[in-house]
Amino acid sequence: MSTGADYIRETLDSLKNGKQNKTKKDETAEEIEKFIEDYGKGNLPEKPQLPDSPAYERMEYDAPTDEALGETAKKELEAYKAQGESGVEKEIAALEKEYAAKSDSAREKNENAKKSVELGYESAKKNTDADMLKRGLARSSIAALSKKEIELNAASAKAELDAALSRELNELDGKINELATKREEALNEFNLAYAAKLTQRITELKSERDKKTSEAIKYNNSLAEKEHKEKVDKQMKESELYGEALSQKKKEDEMSGMTESDYAAIYSQIAQKLRGINLHDARDIVLNNPNIRRSLNSAYYYKLYDEFCR
Repeated sequence: MSTGADYIRETLDSLKNGKQNKTKKDETAEEIEKFIEDYGKGNLPEKPQLPDSPAYERMEYDAPTDEALGETAKKELEAYKAQGESGVEKEIAALEKEYAAKSDSAREKNENAKKSVELGYESAKKNTDADMLKRGLARSSIAALSKKEIELNAASAKAELDAALSRELNELDGKINELATKREEALNEFNLAYAAKLTQRITELKSERDKKTSEAIKYNNSLAEKEHKEKVDKQMKESELYGEALSQKKKEDEMSGMTESDYAAIYSQIAQKLRGINLHDARDIVLNNPNIRRSLNSAYYYKLYDEFCR
């Protein structure tokens, strides 16, 4: 009986000396065939060939990569991201508009207040002039001092109004200047929420992909198992039918007068011829020449098989 190493070595030798070995193999096969024919043995029954088992269509699933899933998740969240960023920008713009309107309103109130002060000043000055004229002091120092006091009061009132306006405008300017920081903080906060949502969606998509991949593998494996079972069943049925045919042939051979010594002589001649060629080629002849199997009983055929095919 040959070893695996023997067979590999002989196979490599067969490939290496292909033309020479093929010639020798063909000559040996012809000699064996002629010997069997001369011995007068009948033909073996043909091996039955049942219809091939059907091949089932597999489930095709082109699983997306992690990068592709990331892009899918980003595309799904495009509207959410745009709405969130737009919401921050709108909030900041509304505050800018609100502070600008308050600044304009403060300036307007300041102008109106100063106009009221001026109107009060003009009214007070007229009243003072009338009173001084009535008292005959129109050109006196008293009249001049009274007017001066009214002017100072008016100027002081307007200065207080301007100071109040300045304080209010400074406060509003401070709030406007803080809007840039507030905008950045709001966007950062939103981006954190977006990143968390994006990560969650990517995880969901990966889970869906893995589930579909698992389903496809499971389904295709079940088809492979089914095909394998049907193939094995087919081979077993063919073997069973062939065994029945061989059994019948054996009975016919026994009736034809073949003896144990006949099978021994046939085995000896075939084995001797096969030992003279490459083991790889000898194995091929044994497995593919049905007349060899036909010419031997089971005991001697398996003895031949053990020596050249295992």
